[in-house]
Amino acid sequence: MSLVALHLAWGVALAGLLFPFLGAARRDRVIMTWSRRLLRVLGVRLDAGAPPHVPGGALLVCNHVSWLDVYLIHATRRVYFVSKAEVRAWPVAGWLAHKAGTLFIERSRRADTARINAEMRALMRSGAWVAVFPEGTTSDGRGLRRFLPSLLQPAVELNCPVVPAALRYRTLSGDYSASPAYTDDLSLWQSLKQITREPGLVAELRFGDAILPSGPRRDLAGQAEAATARLLGVTPSGAATADSAPRMPADPPA
Repeated sequence: MSLVALHLAWGVALAGLLFPFLGAARRDRVIMTWSRRLLRVLGVRLDAGAPPHVPGGALLVCNHVSWLDVYLIHATRRVYFVSKAEVRAWPVAGWLAHKAGTLFIERSRRADTARINAEMRALMRSGAWVAVFPEGTTSDGRGLRRFLPSLLQPAVELNCPVVPAALRYRTLSGDYSASPAYTDDLSLWQSLKQITREPGLVAELRFGDAILPSGPRRDLAGQAEAATARLLGVTPSGAATADSAPRMPADPPA
C-alpha cells in the first residue's frame, strides 16, 4: 500500500503544481501515463484493444464494474468522464478526478442532467471524447444492466459517433475475478485491498465499431447496449440489436 500512497502523492503534485503550466495535449499525456503506472503499482495487467479511429469528438459508453474502470480507459484513451457527484468528495481520488476534467452530476436533481449535457456537447464539439457508464451503477461484471438513455442525448443532438466498449476482469488463469467489483456498500479502502490481494489480475478492455445516431436517444441506448453485450458475450437486457445501428466506415488497410 505504500507504493499506492506514493503514486497518489505524485498525482497530487502533478495536478497541483504542473498542470497549470501545461497545454491540453501534454496534460492529456500525463494523465494517461499516470494511469498506466497506477495499474502497474496495483499489479493489474491491462489487455486492451485499440479504440476505433473517429474524426472529431465521440461519446464512449462502457459497462461499469469498479472505480478502477476509469484508469483502465484513461490508460488507453484520454476521455472526460461523467461521474456521480459523490465521487468529488472522495479523499484525494475525488480531487484528482476533478483535476482530470471529470464532469460531476448530481443524480438526485433531474435538472442537473441538462447542465451536464451542455458541458458534454461543448467538449464533443471541441473534438474531445466524453465517457459515460450508462448502466448508472456498478455490477459484478458477469452481466449487463439496461443502458439509461439520458446522457446519450448530446450524441443525438450533435449526430456524434458513439463508441461502445466492454471491460472485464480475469485471473492469470483466465477465470472470472470478482476482486475489482465495487458493489454492496464496499468502501474504497476495502476495494483497494481486494484488488491488491489478487495476484496477477488481468483487465480486458475491448472497443466496438462506432455507432452513428439515427433516431431518438432511447433507440441509441438500446443499440449501444447490444453492441457492448456482444463484446462481453452476454445477452443484452433490451430488445434492440447492434445490427440495426449505422456504423462508421472502417479505416482502410494500412
